[in-house]
Amino acid sequence: TTTTTTSSSSSTTLQCIEKRRLAAPPGSGPRSLMFNPAIRNIAIVSLEMTAQVWLIQRLKDGSFEGCGDPISILPERWPDDDEEEEDDGDDDEESPAKENKQFNGGRWASDAVWSPDGKYVYAAARLHNSISVFRYVASSSKSVEGGSGGGDGGDDGGDGGDGGEGRHSLELVQRVPTEGLTPRCLCMSECGRILLVAHQHSHDVSSFRREGGDGTIVFADRLEVSNAACVKLVRPELIG
Repeated sequence: TTTTTTSSSSSTTLQCIEKRRLAAPPGSGPRSLMFNPAIRNIAIVSLEMTAQVWLIQRLKDGSFEGCGDPISILPERWPDDDEEEEDDGDDDEESPAKENKQFNGGRWASDAVWSPDGKYVYAAARLHNSISVFRYVASSSKSVEGGSGGGDGGDDGGDGGDGGEGRHSLELVQRVPTEGLTPRCLCMSECGRILLVAHQHSHDVSSFRREGGDGTIVFADRLEVSNAACVKLVRPELIG
């Protein structure tokens, strides 16, 4: 569930009081929630156990509602198609796809993050080891319009609106390998040019460049990091 709370503070304590709940689809396993940086009442929820992302909208009374159905971050026939490609006719030797299928049918999402301009969502899938790129589409007058703000992906892309009353949806733009095993965490730079991926089981952090005006990403480099589970960017002046 997604819970709406209000805070009550005094000189010594801060208390959160539950007001309303939005139920996620049964068995979906909500993992993370991130608000759109440009449209403040739109958020993306990562659904871990169904390998989906779900757009939700905050209403004027502070409650949430879903913007349509959750969207899969996996290919339609995964892991069956991959199993066919791996099949060499030897029934005694298990393929990577068969091993993946043994855990929750190959469905295991991790992070979902917005680009700084609020126009694209990047969602990672463990087992499939991929990143799906989605374009945010809104029909209201306060929607995010146009591309990703050119090559640097760094403009704010919006007016800080509330998302309006129109239709909100996601469109798949790209799906690429993460170049590692078990992507657990994604981190987008403030300028929107770099996406970092922490891989737990290949023990590394991959970097991707975000180029052009369509939100797509290109693999750039890899850094070895043992059991990488989380990656964050910190300004140099905040260290030490």
